[in-house]
Amino acid sequence: RFLLCFDSHELPQRFADVLVIGSGVAGLTAALVAARHRPVLLASKDALRESNTQYAQGGVAVVWSKADSFAAHIADTLAVGQGLCVPEVVEAVVRDGPERVRELIEGGAQFDRGAAELDLTLEGGHTQARILHAQGDATGAEIERALLQLVAAHPRIRCIDHAFAVDLLTEGGECLGAVLSSQTQGITVVWAKQTVLATGGLGQLYRETTNPDVATGDGVAMAYRAGAVVRDMEFVQFHPTTLYIAGASRSLVSETVRHVVGRMEGAEW
Repeated sequence: RFLLCFDSHELPQRFADVLVIGSGVAGLTAALVAARHRPVLLASKDALRESNTQYAQGGVAVVWSKADSFAAHIADTLAVGQGLCVPEVVEAVVRDGPERVRELIEGGAQFDRGAAELDLTLEGGHTQARILHAQGDATGAEIERALLQLVAAHPRIRCIDHAFAVDLLTEGGECLGAVLSSQTQGITVVWAKQTVLATGGLGQLYRETTNPDVATGDGVAMAYRAGAVVRDMEFVQFHPTTLYIAGASRSLVSETVRHVVGRMEGAEW
């Protein structure tokens, strides 16, 4: 059941109302929302900024212009989903998008602007220009920067970096926290009233991936060992455009580039 043999009575103890594991957009957002009500401890296995969010390029798809509509965005999403989408979830995410973007902007995220309004680009699968971006193709890095700044300034959030979550602590089917391991602190037991897993994907299980080194799937494995139900594990993101340099890690070529090249060649997307 556990990867390590340990006696919780002999290890350093920490206590948290809410423990959030992961420091990408999901983890940082979860920490900020939870901190409205309770103190939060946020743990990251590497530097706080190291996540898939940090390396995301293309942008955020959201209904923003008057020429666009929720109905069009929903229809586009369902069309490219090829019957695999849950329509209710698609509608909820699409309709909630503009408000979440406004929160990011109010929190300090700076998206690229045109003459007066936010600049919108068109990507594959979309029938309208609805992609917000930052610094051209550094959208994820800008969102991560803004959220990290908000987290650092929040009096109810404490952060631990370079702390690897080894296992969830459970009893009677209930999660009671997690065991963390770090080079500086060793093995530490964190008891938490609520635990949020925002540990990202598992792209690094494959030889060819544009996912960063931290995307090793250990969060999913940890949850599975603890008895959590996992689903849709066949869905792993692979970007079809990659900068290949022999001996180096694969670098993502932005989705925006794919669309522009496709239009230049007269391709249908």
